[in-house]
Amino acid sequence: MAGPEQACMASSFKDGQGGHVELTARWEARHREVQEVLDSLEKGDVAEESTAGRVVLGVAGQVANALYLLLSLAHLSLIYVQSVSTATDGSLFLLLSGLQVVLAFEATVYAAGGFSISKAALEMAGRIRLLLGATAWAWLLPWAAELNCRCNAEPQNLAHPASSTALLALQQGYTLAFFVSGFFALREICVILRGEPPSALDRSQRPRFGDCLPSNAVLGGQFRLDKAELEASGRAIFIPSRPRAGLDLSSGLALVSHLFGAFVLRGRGMTGPWMLGGCGALAARRLGSVWDAACSGSEVPRLLCRSGELWWLLCALWQLQECEAYAGGVLPQCLGE
Repeated sequence: MAGPEQACMASSFKDGQGGHVELTARWEARHREVQEVLDSLEKGDVAEESTAGRVVLGVAGQVANALYLLLSLAHLSLIYVQSVSTATDGSLFLLLSGLQVVLAFEATVYAAGGFSISKAALEMAGRIRLLLGATAWAWLLPWAAELNCRCNAEPQNLAHPASSTALLALQQGYTLAFFVSGFFALREICVILRGEPPSALDRSQRPRFGDCLPSNAVLGGQFRLDKAELEASGRAIFIPSRPRAGLDLSSGLALVSHLFGAFVLRGRGMTGPWMLGGCGALAARRLGSVWDAACSGSEVPRLLCRSGELWWLLCALWQLQECEAYAGGVLPQCLGE
């Protein structure tokens, strides 16, 4: 028969064991709560008032907002300058003007991230920004080919201005632009028809043939707030929760095509600011990458890149004006008739 001391010790042991179990249960419940919060942040399912409803920018953020709005207005003003200071119309006008509208919209979206705007509107604007940026840049390829073709025409031979090489480059430029735009459109159509494949949602699932198309769609899938951007600048920018491949492809192709076109013009003795604009855009992008690697925050690299692109398109417009002056006021059509 157990004595009073043994009973007391057994009771204390049971109480201690019960307290340990209770502490373990509390710790597990707390761990689950923290994990749920992290998962919601990763998926972008945070409450609207805690994400985009209470945006607080510092002085640097407010200056950046003003610069984004200035960039947007500058791109729109270039459309007006092109319409009143050049005699070109048709595709040579529409392709460059369309890109100016897309870049103005992109700068406006970045500026809107610094204001108290609803989460749903910012998320949709972020999706449209990425999709337009991925496709619109591709149409600078035929623009560069057509400008090069027209600038190479001799004023005294306007009946047959274009060489076979220039015409082939123009046709290939349009073909590549249609291919890039069709490819990105196909990705969006696939996610609408099929939805996100299991391999995109669960990495343990084996990808099936064709899963790469809906997996990289911009209009489908989860978007979330860029937490690093929010902590660094207070700006609410929505990005894909899962990286999308190929969004910067057309931008790089456009820059390469313009640098090559400017180089061809220089080789034929026609100087102009086109090469200067392309080199400036390339330098701004490289400098932004170096800044991003050396310093925290993406505000300065983004502004550098967008300013370089504005300079690039301004120099392309100056080149168009110089070619018109060389051809006697109106550039000949790039037709081999």
